[in-house]
Amino acid sequence: MKLSYLGAGILSIALTFTLGSNGVFANQPLPRTIEHVQNDSDSIKVENLAKELKKLKPINTNDFKSKFKKEINGFKLTEVTAFEDKETGSYATANYAKGSQNVYLMVTDGAGAGVEQVKGSLLSYLELKAIEEPGDKTNIKNYKGWFVYFDHSMYENDKMTSIQYLEGNRYGVVASGNNISLEELKSLLDNVSL
Repeated sequence: MKLSYLGAGILSIALTFTLGSNGVFANQPLPRTIEHVQNDSDSIKVENLAKELKKLKPINTNDFKSKFKKEINGFKLTEVTAFEDKETGSYATANYAKGSQNVYLMVTDGAGAGVEQVKGSLLSYLELKAIEEPGDKTNIKNYKGWFVYFDHSMYENDKMTSIQYLEGNRYGVVASGNNISLEELKSLLDNVSL
């Protein structure tokens, strides 16, 4: 007789937890729950990437400079600089120009100490995605395997655009364009590989 009481007690506890959790989710719309699960999944993906990047050694300045192509989609490399910092990691900047159009790249090596900046950026894009409204000038989109930041100026005439993304699962890139549409900037970045 004791076994059946024990079994009934376990069953009632299991039913209480099951019904209790359904009551919690009953007041929330299903898409919100799915979005929350997706956001948690993406956060875990970022954390796992950060663990791997922390193990890597940052790239040296000469190798970093050599990663930039001399020309991309008709845009010519006009300037490139790179430097290392023991506390923050390796960084590089590059400028590409074609006529009156200009694309400036700021690149952070996510290896070693640079991981914190790359991780912070990726997590902030996830937070922005949660509050994004239709019609916003800033959009969080999936690009090269990660949620990233696409932005164009609130002033249509100035054609200033920006895409912030993760290149090659390692390099945090901020690409700023002048006199270039968001589509053209994306097309150029589609051909960047570091």
